[in-house]
Amino acid sequence: MPNYSIKNILVPVDFSENSWNALCYAVALYKKVRCNFYILHVAGLKDQPIDAARLFPLPVNLSNQTGIDKKELLDNFHSKACDQLANENHVFFGQMEYGGLIDVVQKQLSEKHIDLIVMGTTGIDNLKKKVMGSNTGAIITRVRCNTLVVPEKAQFIPLQRITFPTDFNIFYTPKVLKSLTEILDINKANLDVVHVSSVQMDFTENQKTNKDYLFDYLDEVFPEKYAFNIIQNKKIVHAIQDFVRENNIGMISMIARNLNFLQQLFFDSKVERMSFHTTVPMLVIHE
Repeated sequence: MPNYSIKNILVPVDFSENSWNALCYAVALYKKVRCNFYILHVAGLKDQPIDAARLFPLPVNLSNQTGIDKKELLDNFHSKACDQLANENHVFFGQMEYGGLIDVVQKQLSEKHIDLIVMGTTGIDNLKKKVMGSNTGAIITRVRCNTLVVPEKAQFIPLQRITFPTDFNIFYTPKVLKSLTEILDINKANLDVVHVSSVQMDFTENQKTNKDYLFDYLDEVFPEKYAFNIIQNKKIVHAIQDFVRENNIGMISMIARNLNFLQQLFFDSKVERMSFHTTVPMLVIHE
């Protein structure tokens, strides 16, 4: 495995089992890579202890402010990580911030040079709402940082196959290719490039150029470690779900800039067709 520089990984948490599971998955995924894990809880401004409270004293039964309780929860969460997830390659930090999630995360990215955000998600209950309207959807679409979305029931096992659904309408920048290279290297995994077309059609010149560029790169860097799959005459979400299930795919990787494709594939689908969202992590790559 290449000697990667230390990775800075941000894990926003709400102290739920989903948050803990997401952290555990990321720790296992990067077990052999030196990492700083920044465990972040973002509380609302109303939870922030302020000196002005002296001017407006709270009743005795309300004097224990929510912010203090959450700081305790964060300390416990951080201590649990240090005790149960100890690894000579990993260091854990706990941080409490107040404000809006996106603003705080953007601040963390700048201050700590974050390489990856890890988000835990719940399953069927939250899928009844559009994922694009959730915190995870907001991070994916509004924060320019690679994001690993870990579903509630995902359990880490060494990844053997990662699928990369694409419509070839996006040019693959060096940053995108580097992110793909890294996740494949770390896991010694194979890559399944999947193109889904609802009808039989020829590629446009732009698609051909992007496809050829991607495969030239894979031929050079991962010879005999990737496959190209064309699935026709199926709805995209059904095709990908079936491919993931039938081929024991361990992770799905997508390019964030291709939002129309991303939304069609993951965020506009009926709940009953999205069962793989509860078990298969998704890596969203930003350019």
